[in-house]
Amino acid sequence: MTEGSVPTLHPSLQNLGATHRRRLRWLGLLFFMVMAGTLVFLMSNALTRGDLGSLVLLVVSGGMMLVALAVIGALLWHHDRRLSERLHVADRLLRQCRPQEVRLIPVRPNTRAGILVELHALDSTGARAGSVDALIYPAFRWSLLPPHEIAVQVYCVELKPGNDVVALQSGGVPLLGKVIDRNAFVRQILLSRLAMLAVLGAVLAGILIFEGVGW
Repeated sequence: MTEGSVPTLHPSLQNLGATHRRRLRWLGLLFFMVMAGTLVFLMSNALTRGDLGSLVLLVVSGGMMLVALAVIGALLWHHDRRLSERLHVADRLLRQCRPQEVRLIPVRPNTRAGILVELHALDSTGARAGSVDALIYPAFRWSLLPPHEIAVQVYCVELKPGNDVVALQSGGVPLLGKVIDRNAFVRQILLSRLAMLAVLGAVLAGILIFEGVGW
């Protein structure tokens, strides 16, 4: 068992859980070092100059840092809880579901939402008996996914959209994700991009109007 692994998780997930917690610790330490360095700089500047403006800047910046600390702490906690829940769901699937021999094919392009893949189920003769689409969670892409078709063992209650899935590569390296409806996924990506363009257009229009009235 590696250092920091979680004994309650399935053996194939323990390295993943240890990596997850190690990355969270490093993120927390990095944020603390940045905040501490900034605070030391502001204190040194205030003590060196000794004027009221520097003291006010120190007080205001300290208050903003406390708010930032609370926000970042809440985000890290939420991130940790979400990934921990996904690990425990994967643990339950690995322990309760029977493995299915499946061919996994990565689909390009990848998105920030995850890696889109096709899962081709095999029949008793080894021939393909149907396929579904799945999204591999981006937070668990710590093991490189080959760009070509690979054989995996899939653990899932039922290969239907909305169900969580675990795919074990050769050597027991896990990939965590969810079965999806590709058409609905593509529409969601398109709508999110259109919404982003609408927001950028509104901001640009506001800037042009602001400059036009000469404020």
